[in-house]
Amino acid sequence: MSVDKQKLLMAVHDALVEDLRRQLKGQQSAAEGATHAEARAETKWDTCGLEQSYLARGLAQQFEKLSAQVEALRSFVPPDFAGRSIGIGAVVETDMDGYKDLFFLLDCGGGTEVDVDGCCVTVITPESPVGAALLDRKQGDRYSFRAGLEGKILRVE
Repeated sequence: MSVDKQKLLMAVHDALVEDLRRQLKGQQSAAEGATHAEARAETKWDTCGLEQSYLARGLAQQFEKLSAQVEALRSFVPPDFAGRSIGIGAVVETDMDGYKDLFFLLDCGGGTEVDVDGCCVTVITPESPVGAALLDRKQGDRYSFRAGLEGKILRVE
C-alpha cells in the first residue's frame, strides 16, 4: 500500500507544531519559576532559581532549533525513491523477524509516530540506528544494526 507523502509530511508537521506548543509552555513555566519570589536564594547553597533559569534557557534553545526544523519541513518536497537508494524523504517498509515497520526518513522529528490513511509511520533520522542502517540501501537489500539485529527492506518510495 502506497502512502501519500504530502499527507504524511503534513501529519509530521502538525505533530511537531504540537511539540513546539508543549515546549513553549514548559519554557514559560520554567522562566516563571526562575523569577518567582519563592525561587530567590535564601542561602548560598540554595540554587533552585538558578536551576530553573538553566532549564528555561535549555528549553528555549530546543524550541528555537525545533522551530527552525519545522519551518524547513514546511517547504520540503520529498522526492520519489522508487528504484533509487534511500535518502532524506524516503518512505521505507521493512521486515525484521516477521514484524513490519513503515519509516519516513527526515532530518528532524525522529521518533514521531503518525497515522496516515490507517498506516502507522515512524519518523527516523540519519543519526538514529535504524536510519543509519537504511541510508543508501535499496529495496530488497538486507540491513543490520546493534548486536546483529537484521531486517529486509521490502519497499522504498
